[in-house]
Amino acid sequence: MPPEPIRSTLPGPAYHSAEDYERDREKVFFRSWIYVARAERMPRPGSWMRFEIAGESILVVRGKDEQLRGFYNVCRHRGSQLCDDEQGEVRTHLRCPYHAWGYALDGTLVTTPMIERDEIDRPSTSLWPVRVDVWEGFVFVNLSREEPPTLLESLADQQDEPLALARVGLAELRIGHVSTVDVRANWKIVLENYNECLHCPTIHPELMAVVPAYRKGSVFEAGRDDGGVTLADGRTSVAADPRLRLPLLPGLKGQEGPSAYFGAAVYPTMFLDVDGSTALATAVFPTGPQSCRLVTEYLFSPEAFDDPGFDPQPVIDFNELVTRQDNEACERVQRGVTSRAFDHGVFPAKDSWVHAFDQRYLRDVEGD
Repeated sequence: MPPEPIRSTLPGPAYHSAEDYERDREKVFFRSWIYVARAERMPRPGSWMRFEIAGESILVVRGKDEQLRGFYNVCRHRGSQLCDDEQGEVRTHLRCPYHAWGYALDGTLVTTPMIERDEIDRPSTSLWPVRVDVWEGFVFVNLSREEPPTLLESLADQQDEPLALARVGLAELRIGHVSTVDVRANWKIVLENYNECLHCPTIHPELMAVVPAYRKGSVFEAGRDDGGVTLADGRTSVAADPRLRLPLLPGLKGQEGPSAYFGAAVYPTMFLDVDGSTALATAVFPTGPQSCRLVTEYLFSPEAFDDPGFDPQPVIDFNELVTRQDNEACERVQRGVTSRAFDHGVFPAKDSWVHAFDQRYLRDVEGD
């Protein structure tokens, strides 16, 4: 039997060139459903958040009718940016700091100081809209100028099957902590790293003690057909101490057998990690050809917050250790792929999930 052909990674410039990054912006980030935050972070009418998505500033605002809406963070008058803070809350409208034009929570123009009503047609001068949809409490936006697939259609078209994780009660979970870190690496390097575990025995010794299956360099565990990996020593959380016990996620109460961990990459820029007591939602925001920002929300059962002794810090500390190890590795890769010698790398068989991610990416950027 002839050997299988060697599969190549993306070419070097895909990870660092300004030209390739511009292509990523137009063909990936501005056409895909992008995860931005939990809906819980915009709790009341008038709550808003600002997100930077590959150079485009986007606002998500909760209206008086409790609905979330998205808008470009751009005033319709002369193009001033409306909001500079990362989040805020207003009573009735967003106010432009340049000429004080005001926009209601549904984006309509409602105040134009010193401008007579017959000088401008307010109904046709609303904020430019952005599509927003919510799945299980996770807020996604889509900047496409054309009608995209629905969010559910997009989530169904994922190799890690994130829709199946709804069984743990994701919609009921609440935020216990949010962390933000900037990484000096292209977004694809970060996604590729998430999709394989050949690096785990080398850079994650602590994780090996928690997830024994990773010692073999695979993201899957032999004998399991549900995509999960078993946690060591009866753990219910991905944490160093096997004795740590936090309330189980709502959909796992009464579950028998060893606890497991499930990870799902939601193309193009989200990680969703679930164990017995915690879900981590990580949004990857590209900030340039060789950099990105990771925002991770730590989610727990509502029951946990009723306990005055609830302490999520062991989970936070362990996962931030693993993330720091991953980010250092990704930054090392970023320095290497910029070499004139690196035209492409190679994928062994255990890198099949990374290769599949690259093929999905190529499908987007090479299509019309």
